[in-house]
Amino acid sequence: MKKQKTTLRDIAKAANVSMMSVSRALRGGVGVSGELRTRITRLAEELGYVPNRLSYELGQQKNTMTVGVVIPHFGNSFFTSILQQIEATLFTHGYRILLACSFNNPIKEFHDISALLERQVDGIIWAPVVYDEGRRAAELIMRQNCPLVFIDRKIPGINTDSVVVDDRHGALSAMRHLTSMGLRKIAYFGARLDSYVTQERRSGYLAGLREAGIEVRGDWMFRTGNDMIAGQSAVAQLLEQKEKVEAIFCFNDMLAVGTELELLNRGIRIPEDIMLVGFGGVFESGIVRVPITSVHQDENALATAAAELLLTRMNNPTMKLPSVERVIPTSLIVRESTLRLPSAVKPASRSIATPAAKPAAKPAAKPAAKPKAKAAAKKKSR
Repeated sequence: MKKQKTTLRDIAKAANVSMMSVSRALRGGVGVSGELRTRITRLAEELGYVPNRLSYELGQQKNTMTVGVVIPHFGNSFFTSILQQIEATLFTHGYRILLACSFNNPIKEFHDISALLERQVDGIIWAPVVYDEGRRAAELIMRQNCPLVFIDRKIPGINTDSVVVDDRHGALSAMRHLTSMGLRKIAYFGARLDSYVTQERRSGYLAGLREAGIEVRGDWMFRTGNDMIAGQSAVAQLLEQKEKVEAIFCFNDMLAVGTELELLNRGIRIPEDIMLVGFGGVFESGIVRVPITSVHQDENALATAAAELLLTRMNNPTMKLPSVERVIPTSLIVRESTLRLPSAVKPASRSIATPAAKPAAKPAAKPAAKPKAKAAAKKKSR
């Protein structure tokens, strides 16, 4: 049987007081001493109690037909695509989503999740920011017996469903692509926060170096961030070093886009001077000045699988189903940022040469001289 959620009655029984006293204490009402308020508040936290705000608006309705979706940021179109597909899948089953964006702030993330639980959502799909701080919020969700599905990233040790891509193998495939061309000086621009995806992709980068027998250089590994501005600042740090790198592998595509902009602004050619690889396969990586080679992850497959797993949990609340982990494979999209150009072709000459310059290089009199010579020869022969 499904465990019932903690109620005011449970707290009142544990505190040996009336439900009215518990209600007043938790809402900051009058008529409750400070000592009793503190004791009740602590009991409520220990028992995993979350106030049901919707109970005053919807009565004792069993389901709210809402699902909470928590994402780390909006700066990447990857999460926009995920949201669209989750909403499309759930809508066909009569559910609406309540969206929360943590902006990579674990404290805000915890409060967002608490707010979703207060509104009695029927389930939550969540891409957690980091491990440690996220564990507390995950345990709160589990204590409330609210179905939870991790998407894109997960928190080890939390027994719930998850849908992720094969981040480690995706990063390894990017490294194999670079090392197969004989490159050995490869820098890594990684995200600053310590999440599941940052660890997996960094692991793939290191595995690629070891597989190719390349020494790991700590000074070529940067914890920068995950947006365009972070990419620009990372390039500045990298160029301060005396030894030049041959390629840069970026944690995600938006970081790679910022990296490309800064490299080109500094007169550094891509791929002739430095090759560049991103991760995500988002739309932006293919429309920049030099289209970026990227590890593609299927947003639609991720979102659809997560929504379907959550629907299974919500539709079968009393069944003890084993937790499911689905891993979506990645693929490498090779673009101009890592293509070898023929040695005879100079990028500078392609950009400098103009169609008018070629005929101007030949003397104008030469084409007319040939007919005259032929005419003179004919006259002499006659």
